[in-house]
Amino acid sequence: MSKRFINSKFILYAMKTKELSIIEDISNLENKINYKTNEKSFVETSADWYFAPKSFERSGKLYEILGVRQFKKLAMGTLGKLRKRGGDGEEPSNYFIGRKRDLSSLKKFEIGTRINETIHAPFTIYFGHKLIESLGENNYGVAIISGIGLLTNGYCTMLQRYNRGRIYNTLNKFAGKPRHSN
Repeated sequence: MSKRFINSKFILYAMKTKELSIIEDISNLENKINYKTNEKSFVETSADWYFAPKSFERSGKLYEILGVRQFKKLAMGTLGKLRKRGGDGEEPSNYFIGRKRDLSSLKKFEIGTRINETIHAPFTIYFGHKLIESLGENNYGVAIISGIGLLTNGYCTMLQRYNRGRIYNTLNKFAGKPRHSN
């Protein structure tokens, strides 16, 4: 005795064409489609917390003492000029705010600093680990290369945090908030 796997009457019923109902209020539908909730996921909230400049970073003094401004001048004086010759710099990107210094450009640049930090921070940790490991093994060649990688990526990471502090201060100024509030 074999059972039918698919009920053929169901298939015939499902294949019959039906007239769809008319949408009376399209703007109401658009509102439902475009509705966004203000609730952020745990990951978004955690990322915002991590990337937001901490109170000791907002003045920029710590990074200035560590030489981040000099590193910025070096990086933008070499690689920055090459990128600008290639056409970068007109619009906001990971490396430049752009010619228009408006709210939208600042927000795009802030996102770029998050991307750059996400790239450089893991390399900072990796090269720091390799430096300690190679020094423990008396492998000074690898230690030198790891030290260069640590310094380069460490300064790139600090530069992103320094820039983000400046951006947040400027965004607070646009919003009429005190300079060092989050």
